[in-house]
Order: sequence, then structure tokens, then C-alpha cells
Amino acid sequence: MSRKVWPNSTTRCSKLVIDLSRSGKQAFRYHAGRLLFLGALALALAAPAHADLYKWTDAQGKVHYTDQPPAANAQVIKGTAAGQAETTSQAKQTLDAKDQAYQKRRKEAEEARAKAEKEAEQARIQRENCAKARSNLSTLQNSTRTYTTNSAGQRTYMDDAARANALANSQKAVSDFCK
Repeated sequence: MSRKVWPNSTTRCSKLVIDLSRSGKQAFRYHAGRLLFLGALALALAAPAHADLYKWTDAQGKVHYTDQPPAANAQVIKGTAAGQAETTSQAKQTLDAKDQAYQKRRKEAEEARAKAEKEAEQARIQRENCAKARSNLSTLQNSTRTYTTNSAGQRTYMDDAARANALANSQKAVSDFCK
């Protein structure tokens, strides 16, 4: 059997890939050029916005506001450097105030979280103590022969007086821990 070989099939695929990558590069260059042109145009249009403003009065007593200095004495209303410095200092003060407020809120939130964790831990301990006290009380009330272990690990059975004393202590513990 002979296999049929498709001539130039690989060449056709590779040419297609190369053509697509070239068209992608051209599209990128085209859009990048447009973006660069529009950015430069916006910068050129924004430049006159930073001009100084002058206030002056003519011979008839009429007040004029212009961006060109007149020949006579004129008062500068808004200069670029002074205006920027004033705006920058105001922005810095505003930013500092916001930062202080944020730090205060963060500290208060941290304190509230720590307090809530502490209260939750205390509540958990209270529940555990209550459960243990009820278990001890139940054991003392329901069993006739109750024992304790001594330091050597041996059982020591309680007599009636010791059992009554332990029962009173358990009832007091239940009333203290289970509120």
C-alpha cells in the first residue's frame, strides 16, 4: 500500500500562522500609534490650563481678568507653582486626616475583635465548667457508693458525711457556673 502524501500541507499551515502573526503586529502598531498620538494631543490641550491668571484695572476703573500680563501693574490671582503647592498641601492634609481616621477605625476594630474573642473564650470555659459541675452533681445524686482517688491512685470510698459535703459543693458549683 502506498500512502498519499499531501504536498505543501505543512507549508500552507505555517504560512497561515506567519500571516496571522504579521497582521497582529501591524494592528498593534496601528493602535499603539493612535494611542500615542491621542495622549500627546491631550497633553498639548491641557498645557494652557496651568497658565497664570492676572487681575488688573484699566483707566476707567473696569476690572479685567486675563491669562496674559498687561503692561500696567497687575495682581497675580493664581500662579501655577503657588496653586499647585497649595493644592498639594491641602491634599496632603486631607490624606493625613483620612489616614488617621482609618488607623483609628482599624484600632477600634482590632480591640472589638479581641474583646469578642475574650468573651467567647470565657463563655466556652463557663459552659465547660457548668457541664462538669452538672455531671459531678448527677453522679453524686444517682450513685450510692461514690469514690475518689488519692495521691497514690487508689480508690477511697466516701462515707455519708463526705458524700453530703461533696453533694453540697457540687450544687454550689452548678449554681455558680450555670447561670
